[in-house]
Parts: sequence; structure tokens; C-alpha cells
Amino acid sequence: MRSGALLLLCALLAAPAAAASDAKQGELKELRNRIDRLKKEIEQAKEDRAEAADGLKQSEQRISDVNRSLRDLDQRQQTLSDELKTIQGDIGQTQHSLDSQQARLAELLRQHQRQGDTDALKLLLNGENPGDAARDLEYYGYISRARADLIRSHRESLQRLDALQQQAKERKSRIEKVKSERLAQRSGLEKEKKSRQQLLGKLSSQIQKQRKEVASLVRDEQRLSRLIERLSRLAAAPKPGRKPAEATPGRKTTEVPDASLAGLDFAKLKGRLALPVAGTIGARFGQAREGGGPSWKGLFIRAAEGHGVRAVATGRVAFADWLRGFGNLLIVDHGDGYLSLYSNNESLYKQAGDPVRAGDVIASVGNTGGQSESGLYFELRHQGKPFDPLSWVK
Repeated sequence: MRSGALLLLCALLAAPAAAASDAKQGELKELRNRIDRLKKEIEQAKEDRAEAADGLKQSEQRISDVNRSLRDLDQRQQTLSDELKTIQGDIGQTQHSLDSQQARLAELLRQHQRQGDTDALKLLLNGENPGDAARDLEYYGYISRARADLIRSHRESLQRLDALQQQAKERKSRIEKVKSERLAQRSGLEKEKKSRQQLLGKLSSQIQKQRKEVASLVRDEQRLSRLIERLSRLAAAPKPGRKPAEATPGRKTTEVPDASLAGLDFAKLKGRLALPVAGTIGARFGQAREGGGPSWKGLFIRAAEGHGVRAVATGRVAFADWLRGFGNLLIVDHGDGYLSLYSNNESLYKQAGDPVRAGDVIASVGNTGGQSESGLYFELRHQGKPFDPLSWVK
């Protein structure tokens, strides 16, 4: 009865948590659906026309998705390995307890054999002093209880050892499954990269020609501005029971440029930010482009492909997808109208709605969207208007 009541209580306590989790997942799904609809609306603008770089879109999106999945699998494998290590430590401790219990049981058995099969009735009828008999009875009772307790503990330890061994076996099986899945995904990733490289070879000259066209650059900027304008409206829309742009409390990161930045209002971070990736600045805010066209609205930082791109401050991912002219683009909403943009990424590790903290790795450096060299294009905006990131860097 007690165990049944306990199970019922656990079920009642778990129900609200499960409902809250389902509601959060539903809200996140709806947010991502709204962003997908917004993106399609942006891409179907009348002034847009097909460009050569569009041929790379699906391949670059798949590479990003597979890399994000591989990263998730790596983290899952690490978690399972840590759990297995803990279980194996528990197995060692339990085995040590069993060895100790077996030694004590063996000693009790030897004592019992030396003393013979003495029972309470024999002690009472042997004619010895009643006081001595009472002491002997108490001593034998203690020995009997100690033996019973030891046998019970031994049995519980055996059951615990069996349960731990089953857990270890299950974790090992899951690790092998994750390894197999990683190998399959890694193989698919290599094929996708080869496919993209072949496409890039065919389209390279067209892509470079279009990227130098002033009209094309203007369309890219207009497309990004429309996206940011609509994202701002989406962020401003009231959401019942939810606070805007709030990162998960208590979540730790192992590599934070400055942990004191986590959770601070963005407006207080001027002069304290770190650039999202280490590299050489190839283009600066306000600098004129070669061949004319709109001036740079952010920084282009040359960096090796695959290097981690870090969030400059705490916030929530507002957009994470491929956008013409920018490739794999990720936008973080820091609240109070502040946004940071990271584009031309090879992979996006976060999705729309995900919370991030200062220093979290959110993407990896690439050259998607028709970019000729590997690097990160980075912007900071307030109320939709770009401003110089270097004026905010420490």
C-alpha cells in the first residue's frame, strides 16, 4: 500500500512538470514556425531574383544541421561516459563493501563453529549460575542479530551490485549506439562537403561576379534590414507568462571570455565586449567596399574554418537559418533593442528560441552564402540600426 501511494504521489508531482515542459516545447515550436513564415516572406520579395549562391543553400544548410547533430551527439556521448564512470565507481565501492561483509560473515561463522550449537534451552538447563546464563544469552542474541543484519546488508549489496551492473551495461550499449550514429553522420557530412565543393567549383565565377554587383549588395542589405525589422516586431509581441530574452539561470559554461558579463544588461557592456572569434579584421564598420556599393555595416573577421564563434553577451537566439547574401546566419536578441549578428558560418549550433550566455559557442566559422574566404561577418545593432562593434570591444 505504501509503495502504491508513493508511486501515485510521484505521478502527481511529475504531471505539472511534464505539462510545463510540453507547454514550453509547444511555445518554442510555434516561435520557430513564425520565424520560418517570416523568412519565406522575406525571400519572396518582388525585388529579389535568383542568384548563383542559392544553388549552395540546401547543401550548406545540411552541413550545418549535420554538424549541429554531431556536436549534440558528442555532448551526449560525454554525458553517458561520465555517467558510466560514476556507475563504475559505485560498483567498485559496492564490491569493496561485499568483500568486507563476506569477511565478517566468515568470521562470525568460525566463531559459531568454535562455540558449538549452543541454544537458549541448553544454557538454562545446564545448571550454571543464572547470571552467567543471562549474560551468555544476551551475548548470543547480539551475535545472532549482528549476523542477521550482516546477511541482510550482504543481500542488499548484492542486489545493488546487480542493478549497477545492469546500468553500466545499458550505458555502454547507448554509448556504442551514439558512436555508430556519429560514424554514419560523419560519413554523410563528408559526402555533403564534397557535393558543396563540386557545386562551388561550377558556380564560383558567377557567385563572385554577382557579389561585386552593387545592386546585389543593396538587395542583401535590404533583405537583412527587413528581416531584422520583422524580428523586432515579433520580439515585441506580448507573450503570456514569459519574460523576454532571458537565459537559463544557473547554467555554466567552461569557456567564457569574461564571466562577469553573463546576465548583464547589454547597454552596460560598452567597452567590455570580446570579439566573437579570434582573427584578422578584413573589413571595418563604415569602410567603403571595393568596387562601390553600400559601406560595411559591421566587421569581417578572417578566421580558419571550423573555429568556434562565441556569443558576445547573454540573450536568446532570434534567428538561425540560411539567408541569401549571408549564408548560415545567427542573430541573438540581447533585449532593449540590441542584436548581435553572426554570418557566413559553416554550422549553427543553436536554434531560434535557445538561450545563450556570454562566451557560449553558438556557431563555427565558414564561408557560406558565396563568401570567397573563410571568416565571420559580425554586426551589432540597436533598434535596427548598425553601430561600430569596435567601439564596444575592450
